[in-house]
Amino acid sequence: MESEPDIAVVGMKGQVVIPLQLRRRLKIAPKSRLAVYSMGDKLIMTKLRLQPQRDELRELFKEIDEGYGRKGRPTQKAVLKEIQAYRQEKRAG
Repeated sequence: MESEPDIAVVGMKGQVVIPLQLRRRLKIAPKSRLAVYSMGDKLIMTKLRLQPQRDELRELFKEIDEGYGRKGRPTQKAVLKEIQAYRQEKRAG
């Protein structure tokens, strides 16, 4: 659904205020992350979805379980370490 253009003003620090109507429709709240691209003289913004997919999490936990085998249940610290390693691998890939 496309809307009529609205006017946003760039402040002294380069900040852009997204009109309230668009923020509500797109569910953009404070601290929302937006990716910004340029195409010629146009700016394109898209809302980032940083939540991992459930399948990815299942795979990650499966790998963690297999890695520990019969050593017993992993500690919370070990699980967090595995998650951080996985995220770094995803960023690098």
